[in-house]
Amino acid sequence: MSDEQFVDTPPAGAAAWRDIWHYDRRYRPGRSWQGWLLRLFRRVTGPDDDRQRDFNLALLDLVGDLRREIDDVRRSARADIDSLQNDVRSGDDALSAEISKTRAVIPVAAMRNDALIAALDQKIETLAVRVRALTNPIVANPDFIYRRIEDSLRGSEHEVRDSVAHYANLAREHAPLIDVGCGRGELLALVPGARGFDTNERSVADLKARGFDATLAGVPECFASMADASIGSVAALHVVEHLPVELLFAFFRESARVMRDGGLLMIETPNAESLLVSASEFWRDPTHLAPRHPAALVLLAREHGFDVEECRAVHPFPEGTRIAMLENDPPELQRVIHSVNERLFAPQDLRLIARRHR
Repeated sequence: MSDEQFVDTPPAGAAAWRDIWHYDRRYRPGRSWQGWLLRLFRRVTGPDDDRQRDFNLALLDLVGDLRREIDDVRRSARADIDSLQNDVRSGDDALSAEISKTRAVIPVAAMRNDALIAALDQKIETLAVRVRALTNPIVANPDFIYRRIEDSLRGSEHEVRDSVAHYANLAREHAPLIDVGCGRGELLALVPGARGFDTNERSVADLKARGFDATLAGVPECFASMADASIGSVAALHVVEHLPVELLFAFFRESARVMRDGGLLMIETPNAESLLVSASEFWRDPTHLAPRHPAALVLLAREHGFDVEECRAVHPFPEGTRIAMLENDPPELQRVIHSVNERLFAPQDLRLIARRHR
């Protein structure tokens, strides 16, 4: 038996054991009496060793096949798991993207609907004005033209009546009311006993025909017949923007003269601090002279003996006109959008309520 048939150390692993059994390698016997006994034992058991070797080789081959199959199953399972995880991640990413798109679209759609509804309302009212003009005798004079402008820009009488309800509630508690620039008479209809003044002959004639106390007069003539401290409240809704400066001063002066102590001066005018109003919407009415800044109106009120109780912007634009702000916008961008919206799309009108003190 050559040196190649012997090993000096125990084999490591199944493959090494198979080499041992396949090539019939053995531990080298020593030259002592123990080695002699081992060689004698191997001669006696030689046939059994051959059978045991064949069994061991077959068993090792089966173990090797089983291990390879287990490795194949493990690799296949790992590939399936990796593929499933990739599919789940892709599904999560796609679902997150769709949810983000949906969240962004819902408020934009809602805001666009608000803007569309507002535009539709305006077009309906414009059409209604034209229908009313066709069914009434057409008179080519400035009063007729301005009445059509007023009907087109201010909306229906029902809408305006709802917007002046706040002033009507105050006026009923501070009678009698003088409505300067009473227009179509929405405030007169809500305050029994109120007197209205306007420079539009058609408007005054219509109001008289409906039974209201209306007089054709402007500022300051409308105050001429009134005694000092005889009036409970004076309203001027969308009037001061039509007055030149000297008549604006006269309006405050005469209002202070005729009003009782504790009486109310109620003014509503386009909001000069809204850039959309002062730069665009305000000029849709060609009879407007200039936006009146709230600081100027507050100063005039105080100079003429009034305490300002309320001065704030009212009647917001439809939400769809504002720049949309998304939840995932960075805080810096949200602050910029908020600032732009507050300045550019501030509410349409300014309300000033002042109380007379002597």
